[in-house]
Amino acid sequence: MDSADLVAHYAAAWGERDDLPPLGLLVELGLGRAGLRTAEAAEAVLRAALDAETPRLRVTGAGAYEGAAATADPVETRARIDALIVATSAFHRSLRRAVGPERPLILTAGGSVFFDLVMAGLREVLAEDKATRLILRSGAIFFHDHGIYERGMAALDERRGLVVGGEPVSASEGFKPALRVWAEVLSVPEPGLAICGMGLRDVAIDQGLPIPLQAFRDGAAISGAQDASVVRLNDQHAFVALGADSDIRAGDVIVFGLSHPCTCLDRHALLYELGEDGGVAGALALRFG
Repeated sequence: MDSADLVAHYAAAWGERDDLPPLGLLVELGLGRAGLRTAEAAEAVLRAALDAETPRLRVTGAGAYEGAAATADPVETRARIDALIVATSAFHRSLRRAVGPERPLILTAGGSVFFDLVMAGLREVLAEDKATRLILRSGAIFFHDHGIYERGMAALDERRGLVVGGEPVSASEGFKPALRVWAEVLSVPEPGLAICGMGLRDVAIDQGLPIPLQAFRDGAAISGAQDASVVRLNDQHAFVALGADSDIRAGDVIVFGLSHPCTCLDRHALLYELGEDGGVAGALALRFG
């Protein structure tokens, strides 16, 4: 919530109906996407929210999202994230003073790449406020990927950001990509080119094209995918450039890694779970609100 107008709309809706569940309001600070940009603006929204409180409509915490602050420059990215977390800490202290020491509060931030910076930056304010719970929103790491988040974990390792039991551990080794797309080779119309049955309707492309990982023929692994690359997608087909010595043929199957699982999962109604033997062990229904 980053607007006093939104507070007024929520207050009106919850005041007109008694069948709505209790609603907690999080004041959002932001940089690069939504969220309040200044301390003064955040304080104004907080005052509006506190003035509108009822037993079923209450301020329950503060939130931020640091991922949108990232840029192509890692130094600038770090500075922007640090500034956002400092502002979030300061606002949370102000919020705590406003509601008193007893009210349980939520403090939420932490995407899938910079959650270590969030934890480090908010450690002090959390240590002094035992009635506040930190919630990290690191959704993509449940699937991880072979692209943007793989690079993000490598950068996290460079800053030794993942600490378990007081010791730095490797995020790149700890997080393994779990999402892949399997596509049949439909045609090899000319040397060096394979057409696969996978396209824009199947995979994410906003953070990079799919990456060939392994090829199979009659259920057995074969070579050829390691030197291949996806060069173009259309609706239902992938154009895959093959290495000079590739023996990829029509009927083979190529397994592709993905970059950015969020924009791949929303293209599917079912996600198939593979067992240790490579066979389908289950199916997960996907739903998006």
